[in-house]
Amino acid sequence: MDRIKLKVFGLSYQSMSQTGAYALILAEENDAFRIPIIIGIAEAQSIAIQMEHLHSQRPLTHDLMKSLADNLGVVLEEVYIYRWESGIFYSELRFRNGEELLKIDSRTSDAIALALRYNCPIYIAASVIAKTAIPISDLTAGEFSGQKPVEPEKSETTEYNFTIEELTRLLDEAVKNEDYESASRFRDMLKARKEE
Repeated sequence: MDRIKLKVFGLSYQSMSQTGAYALILAEENDAFRIPIIIGIAEAQSIAIQMEHLHSQRPLTHDLMKSLADNLGVVLEEVYIYRWESGIFYSELRFRNGEELLKIDSRTSDAIALALRYNCPIYIAASVIAKTAIPISDLTAGEFSGQKPVEPEKSETTEYNFTIEELTRLLDEAVKNEDYESASRFRDMLKARKEE
């Protein structure tokens, strides 16, 4: 089982619908590639708060889950992104309860939010990288490659020049998640890109 360690590179705001969406950008430890994952606003907020070492007045859902696990003596050892299918990333949380290893299915955005709270490693299957990673050499300026990621609390809107493959993948993911506003935006962007 070939696994590669990842780090959270940042978040990028995508103004693709009225509600907007965020791209969670993961990177290999040596920065050879980027993996963008479209996530919701709540998950982006939870991740951004942890990345910036901020605290909310009341516990967020991921804070609550960590508190519950801590009080039960369960520790998150790692996050493993093991599959990508039809635009969906599949992850599992690997908890340790004494000698017992517990594997719990999770949305990748939730898994990353918890990994940041536990400061535990994030791994991805090599087969998932082969399907989803964008090599740094293939990125143009502004396409998830900058030194400073855009954080969600900033008000400026950033649209990236996605490749046709990325747009197709994002369109498939939006349709699968029944996010038809984003899907229509991706469809329009894809159509415009193909006409160029």
